[in-house]
Amino acid sequence: MSKVDFIIVITYMLGMVLIGYRLGKKNETQEDYFLAGRSMPWLPVGLSVAATMVSANGFVGGPGWAYNSGIGPFMVNITVPLAIMAALYTTIPVFYNLKLTSVYEYSEKRLGVISRNLTVMGFLMNSLIQVSSMVYIPALIINKFTDFEIKISVTIIVVIAIVYTLLGGIKAVIWTDATQMIILWGGLIFAFSQIFRVTGLSLGETYTIAREAGKLEAIDFTFNLTSTNGFWASLVGGFIMWVRYFGLDQGQVQRILTSKSYRGVKNSFVVSAVIMNILYFLFMALGVLLFIYYDGREFDTSNGIMIDFIANNLPVGVVGLLISGIFAAAMSSIDSLLNSMTTVYTKDIHERFFSKSHRITSLKGSMIISTVFGVLIIIFSLIGFSGSMKSVLDVIGSYISYLSGPMCGAFFLAMFTVRSNDRGVASGIVLGMFLTFILSRNISYSWIWNPFIGFVFTSITGYLGSFIFKSEKTIEENYRYTLMGQRRELLKRGEVTEEGVSKLPLALDRYSVLLLVFFLSQYIILYIMGLC
Repeated sequence: MSKVDFIIVITYMLGMVLIGYRLGKKNETQEDYFLAGRSMPWLPVGLSVAATMVSANGFVGGPGWAYNSGIGPFMVNITVPLAIMAALYTTIPVFYNLKLTSVYEYSEKRLGVISRNLTVMGFLMNSLIQVSSMVYIPALIINKFTDFEIKISVTIIVVIAIVYTLLGGIKAVIWTDATQMIILWGGLIFAFSQIFRVTGLSLGETYTIAREAGKLEAIDFTFNLTSTNGFWASLVGGFIMWVRYFGLDQGQVQRILTSKSYRGVKNSFVVSAVIMNILYFLFMALGVLLFIYYDGREFDTSNGIMIDFIANNLPVGVVGLLISGIFAAAMSSIDSLLNSMTTVYTKDIHERFFSKSHRITSLKGSMIISTVFGVLIIIFSLIGFSGSMKSVLDVIGSYISYLSGPMCGAFFLAMFTVRSNDRGVASGIVLGMFLTFILSRNISYSWIWNPFIGFVFTSITGYLGSFIFKSEKTIEENYRYTLMGQRRELLKRGEVTEEGVSKLPLALDRYSVLLLVFFLSQYIILYIMGLC
């Protein structure tokens, strides 16, 4: 790496720390640290949600996946707008109206302590897998351009993320994510422009070459259980996976709950859905362009394709900007999940089981917990992802697929039924994970089906188990926290709208229509691309 590139990367990292320091000066309470006093504008919140999902894995693993498989892997993300629409229609209004800090508080209000603990553990396991993988990609890049070992690189990246997250809390997370999203777009534009400049090909010529190489065929209607990118697998399994991510995952919901109003919540989610999928499609397109650029050359690992392009094909200065873009993608995911894991552990575990008289944890105590999770991220990063030959996106998806379905099933039973109880749903979560794991080991199918399978197993066994175990709550107590119960209470209190936007669960509006139109338009565009 040249001195110019090195200075650019260091300047970026110092800039993130400075933002965290300046924003953290006004943090006085735990609510400031975790929820920014519920005062954030909707645009940076939307950019933050998008940035967290994109991560460095999308920037590096996405093009690598598309290099080998064409734009087909985009199908894994195609249901993101539909899942966000479902979240806005069901879970988000409930969490917002109950003024929750952790979404898993809802599990105890509706079900009980056991279900809350299991959903908390599911979130923490899922987040450690995700965030650790997000560290590994930029660590590979540092290793490529310097003499630093992976262990040192991972430590540097996590420490920087810990520092500015500790200094600024959720405000630093959101504003640095918004800044990093801009840097990410800049890096992507540089990559595209360099490929077109070197190859000398026009957009039309590139399209023709890609189509003849079979890289633009995305929609496959055949029912193939082993295909991760098939139409039915992505629609069914992908939908459940993304509903859990956007509607039930603390990492996403926490940012949304910092918004000033429910109008802000909906604006944030709509913007994030559009930006996320456009950006992910561009990652796929970049992978196809790299296939043309390298004339189909074989690489040892798909994760190494983008790294090789940066290392050997970009001029001084652009390398630094692109590496900063990858770091921006990584940091935006690390800081968000680090803050969310701290929030969940603090509210759902520490204050309930270890704090005297269940006192609210001090700001200093919350920061110490963040540091501990930072250390765990380093350990998981070094253990879980070294030496992977697959795209890191594919690896992550397979790991977390066992958790997505049972988590969705638990919240589905809580929100849509009144008979479900704590021990019944808890048994359903455990059985759902176990049965999904057993089935995946005995039948050959893609991991993307696991969320749907786990959802079905958990919903059925959890509901049946609720008839076996006695409920500690009355039917009326249960009904109060269902979607229909929450809707009834809001209507009774006359709290139907906020700034002209409906706060009611199960209320479709223009935001839902926009998301649905965007979702369907993706299929139309991909279908036309495959034909022309």
